[in-house]
Amino acid sequence: MLSALILFTKLHAQELSSPSTDLIKNIESIILKKNNLKKDTVALKKRLSYLNKSSNKKSFILYHALLANGFSVFFDRINNRSEHYFLKSIEEAKKLNDPALIIWTQLNYSQYLYYYCQIDKLIPIVLKTMEESNQIDASEMILPEETFKFFGWIMSTVEDNSAISFYKKSMQYMEKSSSESAGILNAIGNCYLRNKDLENAVRYFNQSETVALKIGDSIRYAKILGDKALVYEKKGKLKDAADFLKQDISYSQKFKIDKNEMYASILLARILLKLKETTQVEKILARAGKIASSKSYYRSSLKEVIELKLLVLNGKDPEKELLLRRQLKVIEEYLLKTNGNTVLQRSYWLIQKKKYENDTKNIRLQLVQGERTKNLYIIILLLTIVLSFITYSSLNKKLKTKRIKLENDRLLFEKMLKDANSDIHTYAEYLKNKNKKISILENELEEIKNSNSIHLEDEKGKLQEILSSHLMTDENWGAFKREFIKQHGDFYNTIIDNFPELKESNLKIVMLQKLDFNNYEMSNLLGVTIDAIKKSKQRLKKKLGDKYDLLFEIIDLK
Repeated sequence: MLSALILFTKLHAQELSSPSTDLIKNIESIILKKNNLKKDTVALKKRLSYLNKSSNKKSFILYHALLANGFSVFFDRINNRSEHYFLKSIEEAKKLNDPALIIWTQLNYSQYLYYYCQIDKLIPIVLKTMEESNQIDASEMILPEETFKFFGWIMSTVEDNSAISFYKKSMQYMEKSSSESAGILNAIGNCYLRNKDLENAVRYFNQSETVALKIGDSIRYAKILGDKALVYEKKGKLKDAADFLKQDISYSQKFKIDKNEMYASILLARILLKLKETTQVEKILARAGKIASSKSYYRSSLKEVIELKLLVLNGKDPEKELLLRRQLKVIEEYLLKTNGNTVLQRSYWLIQKKKYENDTKNIRLQLVQGERTKNLYIIILLLTIVLSFITYSSLNKKLKTKRIKLENDRLLFEKMLKDANSDIHTYAEYLKNKNKKISILENELEEIKNSNSIHLEDEKGKLQEILSSHLMTDENWGAFKREFIKQHGDFYNTIIDNFPELKESNLKIVMLQKLDFNNYEMSNLLGVTIDAIKKSKQRLKKKLGDKYDLLFEIIDLK
């Protein structure tokens, strides 16, 4: 009876700790339903409110994760609001100790970092998520097909051959004839292409093309044409490659796939230069450059466009060439800190290090299970340690110079940031000191007004003149605004882009509010009454309507 009771207790505990199939499907349904987000965070919060109000803690985690995705779509760039909600969802999933939710929330955050090219920040999180995904059964995971597909993307980025196995694992959990499976087949073809295995590359591209045509996925078909062009380029058939790319661009323009059009245009321009057919290259690069300039996370493509433009110029227009080289230098400095080659190399070695650690761990597990003898265990362990030590020593020597340079770049950036912070905060402190002086002058003027002395009338005029000089003039406001934009450029641009109805008088209130000025300090500085400040805010609330709360959420965002 005691044995039966213990067995029953263990089985019951396992049932409670592992998510049921129905629960996983319900979570997947919520995620997929909310993935089609629009640029309206107010509406999104209303749509997700039922998750936030739910007594189920898992719903609360989904609320934060999906809200983070919503702010990502709204800002269309890396932003503090999304960062806060992504990390909150991961933190809550860990508190709940739910492996499936931990893996999904980390994956959700990783996809955001990958989309905006934050590769250096992304890799450690992905490595951790990969390790955790090995510790649970795939049937217990949330959206396993998306999870393994993303792991494949990451490994493709650092040119690791394990990408193919992740892609194939992803296909086990998706429909055979779908846009997703066509995309995976195409991705596997690209892996073989990178390894110069053209035969297998073409085989998978053809399989992907068959699925895309069968289900009528014209967008996927366009991308396959571009990938086939790469095969023909490697075979030396440049004219055939150019024809495929022109078809790719045509489809991309028809279905408004700007990103794919940009990539295909860059490839076509490079091939046309090889064919010495430069007549269309400038026009193609102009269009590609326009798309690449539209998003900050397209800068690596913009770099390629500028380099090709310099090849076309070939010294014919020194003035234009100088301008392009200056632009190229700025982009290269940016890429060094985000997704440049140095960062990718660091990420690649980080992955290799993690692989050695995982290999050692797997060997130990096998030996514990009795698959190896004690002597073999010691030999393999020693060999692994020696090999790891030799490999790490070799890598450290090669990467030492690059690490020093990256550290110097980081210190320089932090110094610049500190200087910028100091400037705007000093300016704000200066304005607050002015407020104190204005208060003193107003008190003195009030005492003079209450006095009947003729002698004090001259003193009153002088004090009034000093008071006027302390108020915020147009010239002073211009200087303050320039310093503010230097420090809070992203905030200022977000306000201008999303609240075009704001006038200069509104912007003064918004910018001073951002620097934590209260109504009294604003009134002294701008030379108006406190009631005037309050009425200005009331009119602003009436003008913005539902967007008013969003404005102050953005202002309060640190």
